[in-house]
Amino acid sequence: MSQPAVDGLESRSPRAPTGRRATGVVGVGRWATRLADSHEPPEAFRALASRPDPIYHAVLLLLCICVLLAAFVLTIRDGSQVVLPVLQIPLPQLCTARLLTGISCPGCGLTRSFISLAHGDIASAWSYNPAGLWLFAIMALQIPFRSYQLWRIRRGQAEIELRSAAQPALLILAIALLSQWTLRLAGVTF
Repeated sequence: MSQPAVDGLESRSPRAPTGRRATGVVGVGRWATRLADSHEPPEAFRALASRPDPIYHAVLLLLCICVLLAAFVLTIRDGSQVVLPVLQIPLPQLCTARLLTGISCPGCGLTRSFISLAHGDIASAWSYNPAGLWLFAIMALQIPFRSYQLWRIRRGQAEIELRSAAQPALLILAIALLSQWTLRLAGVTF
């Protein structure tokens, strides 16, 4: 007895005599059997996985724009408080590590660093968190890159793959965050 076809694909009952062991997956028939036998995804799955994802690029673009706009809008009071501009209300401290232990984490100061960079104060941005300069540059470069990716996808062109460049950039960021944090714990000021 055969199961109804799903998405135009033939499907078989787990008891169908195919000469192979049953996969227990009902509704996908030959695909599940091929996956169980060969451990390679069928062509349709590979084609789906290689298809460009405009939502991914749009979300990253929107996220970067929002973060950079917030950096332009927010201000810093007394070197430690991030303040909403019109209401002059300080935002709560978000670092859980600092709240619980009293010790700053590697990311402490990134918000103030971003705000300082957005307002053109590079020296203050460096003093809050030197890694903030690198992260700010990465986020600012995401705006034209993701826009270009979306433009290419709309035109039916392939995405530009930058995995070989993205991994070193993130490694540099991680090293910068941990290095500045270690130096601050050792008492070095910037």
